[in-house]
Amino acid sequence: MSEHLKREMIIRKSHFYIYLIIFAHLIFYSSSAISEKPRYLDDLEDWNKGSAIIQTHPNRSIKFKVLIAESNKERRQGLMHIEAMDNDEGMLFIFDPGRNVSMWMRNTPMTLDMIFINKEGRIINIAKNTTPYSTKGISSGGIINWVLEINGGLSDRMNIKNGDLVRFNLIRDPYEE
Repeated sequence: MSEHLKREMIIRKSHFYIYLIIFAHLIFYSSSAISEKPRYLDDLEDWNKGSAIIQTHPNRSIKFKVLIAESNKERRQGLMHIEAMDNDEGMLFIFDPGRNVSMWMRNTPMTLDMIFINKEGRIINIAKNTTPYSTKGISSGGIINWVLEINGGLSDRMNIKNGDLVRFNLIRDPYEE
C-alpha cells in the first residue's frame, strides 16, 4: 500500500472519529438541555398549586389557576423558558416576610403582567406587558407579599387595577415538611 493511501486512510479514520465525538456530544448535551427546560406550566407538575381570585368589581371576580413559587429555587425558576400559558393560568410568587421586590424576565420568552400584592391582599402596582428576556429590574413599588404573573395585556383586558382585592386558595403538598 502506498504511503499516500495510508495517509488518506488515517485522515478518513480521524475524521470519522471526530464526527462521531461531535455527534455524540450534540446528542447528549442537546437532549439533557432540552429536558431540563420546562416549556409549559404542565411541565412543572410537581409544584404546589392553587388559585388567585381578583375582585375587580363588587359583583365580578376573575379566577386564575396558579403554580406556587414559594422556595428560593422556585422563585429563581419562575416562568423561565415557559412558552405559553392559558389566559386563566398564572404563577404566584410568595414572599414571607413581605419586602420590596425586583423581578426580571431573564429567559422568559413571553410577555407578562406582574401584579404586586400587599399583605392586605390589595394590588399596589401592575407592571404591564413586560419585555421578554429582559434583565432589567421591575420594582414592586412597595412592600409586598405576593406577585401574580399572568399573560401580558390581561390586566387591561380584564380591567384589573391598583386597589383591587386578591384572595388565594393555596393547595400545598400535605406530605411536605
